[in-house]
Amino acid sequence: MSYQERNIVTYLITGIVVMAVYSFHMYGQFEAGLLNGADAGIQIGWSAIKLIGGSIIVTIIVSILVSIVNAIITQETEFDAADERDKLIDLIGMKVGFITFSIFFVGGMIWLALGAPMQFILLGFIYAMFISSLIEGSTRLVLYRRGF
Repeated sequence: MSYQERNIVTYLITGIVVMAVYSFHMYGQFEAGLLNGADAGIQIGWSAIKLIGGSIIVTIIVSILVSIVNAIITQETEFDAADERDKLIDLIGMKVGFITFSIFFVGGMIWLALGAPMQFILLGFIYAMFISSLIEGSTRLVLYRRGF
């Protein structure tokens, strides 16, 4: 597995774990009734800030640990430098992720115009970012595996 593929898999697994923890946290807030009142936007805002900070910290720690473990197992001391193919794969992945998020965003705006509660739209956007990130990473991984 190349350096880029290993990083993509690490980011995908980390993202899934972080969003699972976030989902349990938000479900607890939903069960406690904190997402139904006037302060629902405040609760979602603080939880999103915690999500962003936590995911950055967890991603950095997991990336360092995976790199260390990989270096110990494979005895590799160098990593692959990004070339034109890597940049093109990154651009295609970002394009697919952007299109995916755009579709979710427009869908959320339509749902909001039809009377959906604002807190569900805010949570939907957070999950739309997560899903588009998964699709972006999966696209990049498929392109690397195909030998694009």
